Amino acid sequence: MNDKKSGKKPIYRQGIIVAVVLAVLTALEFVVATQMANTALLLVLMAVVKGALVAWYFMHIYSLWTEEEAH
Repeated sequence: MNDKKSGKKPIYRQGIIVAVVLAVLTALEFVVATQMANTALLLVLMAVVKGALVAWYFMHIYSLWTEEEAH
């Protein structure tokens, strides 16, 4: 019983880290968009990073290239 609980703790921690990183990137995007000029390329790059992070963590894209799980 304890093995299952302790196995989930790192997963929750990773989810919280991903959520914090997304929040920080969103705040940084806001600052860049409102305080700087000619920032289209930077904003696109930040959006790509955020999209990749969402696809990797929340959509489990990395599991497409592993043989551990069979769907």
